[in-house]
Amino acid sequence: MGKHLTTARTYFGTDTRGMLEGGRYALLHSRSLEFDDLRPYVPGDDVRDIDWKASARSGHVLIKRYVSEKHHKVLLVADAGRKMAAATPTGERKSDVAVNILGAVGLITLGRADQIGMVFGDTRGCLNIRQRRGETHIESMLHRYYGHAAARSGPSDIVCQLDYVATHYRHPMLIVVVSDEPDVDDRLAEAVARLTARHDVLWAMVTDMPAVGMGDDRAGFDVSTGRYVLDGATLGARVVAAYRRAEQDRIRRLADFMTANAVPHTRIDGSSEIRARLVELTGVFARAG
Repeated sequence: MGKHLTTARTYFGTDTRGMLEGGRYALLHSRSLEFDDLRPYVPGDDVRDIDWKASARSGHVLIKRYVSEKHHKVLLVADAGRKMAAATPTGERKSDVAVNILGAVGLITLGRADQIGMVFGDTRGCLNIRQRRGETHIESMLHRYYGHAAARSGPSDIVCQLDYVATHYRHPMLIVVVSDEPDVDDRLAEAVARLTARHDVLWAMVTDMPAVGMGDDRAGFDVSTGRYVLDGATLGARVVAAYRRAEQDRIRRLADFMTANAVPHTRIDGSSEIRARLVELTGVFARAG
């Protein structure tokens, strides 16, 4: 396994069973299931799945667990622009967290034999990697994304990538967006409406380290503009409090926007959160199916 997939696996683990099941669109729409293993019965399980012979031998009620044979075409859509050079609340570079998220989704598709591709870029345009299967293909995608994000990238504009996908990908598929937290405006609303009309969309947002008020009151700078940000001590307690209220309002508006557009989404502060957040995100996707 390549460097990027190996790193992603250290945060995500190897158990991908049950993830990305469901959704509106799949390559194979059969209802057939493949037996996987047995587990203890819990209230709410379908009694038709009880394995009576195995239950009698063990002395406990066991049910059969199945793996869906439905496969997806998956498209990763990623921001590789300047905003991904910023730091997360854990101190990691946002592009490092993003490549681990992308790698984790790749690991899920490996276990399901899904086809996976990627569109990434910045405001200057998009790079399109066609959908294929396999570990080598996924590692190559991660390598190309990481190289672009680590170079002198242009300003971030995830709407540019969303518009490209809406224009060039006409067949229904599962789209997983990995970006920073976008500004809610008319451009974003139009792009999301175009995508959700045809595709299933999941969105993982890598969060920024707060600009001020973290206790370490050193001055910083905005990676998007290169301008310096004054430290909390210089700004004063009232300005810092106003900033925090504005941030809470921004996060709430973004969550309301995603919910209104029926886009399952999550915010990820660092690589250590990837497993828990993606399990939650894919669970919402499965229930929506």
